[in-house]
Amino acid sequence: MLTLDIGPLSLPIDRFLLLLCMTVALVVGGLVARQYKVSVASPLINIFLISLLVARIAFVLRYFSEYQPFWLSMLDIRDGGFDIATGVITALLLACYYAWRQQRQRRALVAGLIAGAMLWGMTQFALWAIEDKAQQLPQAIVADRHGQSLDVSTVASGKPRAINLWATWCPPCRREMPVLEKAQQQYSQVAFIFVNQGEHQQVIDSFLQQESLSLDNVLADKNAIMGQLIGSRALPTTLFVDAQGQLIDAHLGELSPATLKAKLERVTDTMNEESEDNSL
Repeated sequence: MLTLDIGPLSLPIDRFLLLLCMTVALVVGGLVARQYKVSVASPLINIFLISLLVARIAFVLRYFSEYQPFWLSMLDIRDGGFDIATGVITALLLACYYAWRQQRQRRALVAGLIAGAMLWGMTQFALWAIEDKAQQLPQAIVADRHGQSLDVSTVASGKPRAINLWATWCPPCRREMPVLEKAQQQYSQVAFIFVNQGEHQQVIDSFLQQESLSLDNVLADKNAIMGQLIGSRALPTTLFVDAQGQLIDAHLGELSPATLKAKLERVTDTMNEESEDNSL
């Protein structure tokens, strides 16, 4: 499951869980703090926000060359570009700092942080346990540009793949198409597959011609089966699959050049590791 669907609204499950854990930390910390007549809301929020900021800065610095042509995109955190390890280390250091400086708030602060961390760990384990058997790329019958039926999982099998679910009416999908087209030219070892959701081939062809896009593996999923199978109603959604057909990563929403590069590096690194293992 990639999204949490609330009516017409689809929220990325990882970001929803992050906010939920923060809320739990505030509630538990607040309950314990009440016993000691102190408040820990401010330090908990500071830890959360500063850690996110540092994680974002670390990611931007790592992929600075990708952000240079689009300076304002550095501020657009919707692309999901965060250095998780840096964020976690920052949170731990801040937690130690606040616990040392504010002794009266220490127990409440630690209680809130432990509650939030435990909830995050349990939910991640639960999601892993549920999805562990479903990590193989699902089979979905779609049509190529000539109207021939085929299974998405068989397209460019044996190669790492980036599978983009999109629609012509989706503004973020339209904006990220040039980014994906450029990456398709740069990463020849990765197969790019574009699975249109719910539209007819004439609409797709007209859009590609109008935007002067040259894309490989453009497929039509008229019944939007692919999105249902992977548990995502959000568009665009991009899946990253290794050479064995294992779904190793996914991104919901518009991809920036930096975020796409980070995801593709993970796919190609996996391929390189497998090649090294086979050569031993």
